[in-house]
Amino acid sequence: MDSYFSSTSTDAAGTIVEVTFPGTEEPPRFGLGYWSIRGLGAPLTMMLCAAKQPFTLFLYDLVENDSPAWTSDYFAAKAKYIEEYNQPLWNLPFCADREEKRVVCQTNAIISHVGRIYGFMGEDSVSTSQCEELLNELYDLRNIMTKFAYGGPEDTVEKDGEIAKETLAGGMKHLAKLEVLLKIQSDKEGASAAYLVNGKMSAPDFHLFELLDQFEGLCQYYNLGDLYENLPQLKGFKSAFGGLSENQFYLDSWLHKELPYNNTLARFGSLPGPKTYSHTNSASLATWRNKGLVKLSPP
Repeated sequence: MDSYFSSTSTDAAGTIVEVTFPGTEEPPRFGLGYWSIRGLGAPLTMMLCAAKQPFTLFLYDLVENDSPAWTSDYFAAKAKYIEEYNQPLWNLPFCADREEKRVVCQTNAIISHVGRIYGFMGEDSVSTSQCEELLNELYDLRNIMTKFAYGGPEDTVEKDGEIAKETLAGGMKHLAKLEVLLKIQSDKEGASAAYLVNGKMSAPDFHLFELLDQFEGLCQYYNLGDLYENLPQLKGFKSAFGGLSENQFYLDSWLHKELPYNNTLARFGSLPGPKTYSHTNSASLATWRNKGLVKLSPP
């Protein structure tokens, strides 16, 4: 099973992480591929770690080239992947399912596929639908942060603070909806909700956790105040979900602590901290790139 897009199937990934857990004898079913950042890969990685299921993580580096631009070995490899694995929709992230021998693309499709297999997409049709609603809502929230981080040609460094405020205001529209949803869950459960759906861990929890991290970082970096000033339910969720024993292995690992939120060309979160990467000047700080084969397992 593990020979399908295995650790030796590509040399385009700067880092290949083989994640294993004690007591799991079977080979890893999934191979996940993404840029060497947290981004859209973080919720998937965190979810698989919480499931305590072995998997392989392929991290592709974006690096400087001779001109003031960027390149990656992934760009040349992508065309080969499409042909070899008969997947014209290939993109990052991707998920190679070695049991079904197929590659799943598009973030929410991957989260749903992996989530269904490991019990993170609800227990019945109602809770599954709620998970799907939330995954799409969270992607809308993600898009607000992505638009800011990667900006447009009209944006300038001088305007970053102003645009950051607008980004926070846009994000708050979605966070306010999630605050109400968590209050409903809290009233239902009789305590501050650590989960978005029916008091149980589900796929959207992992994406919300990562996005709250990014919006916290935005507030910190641009001095925008306390993200949770009017969001007590979300503050409770962040603390409670982050404190769950299932999440400690991932949260203590370098995949969470050392990878930046966003890629090196982003105006925000392109270095851990969060800080901002400077083309060429910050290359020596990108210690997460080109690590080769790395084995990762709980102590």
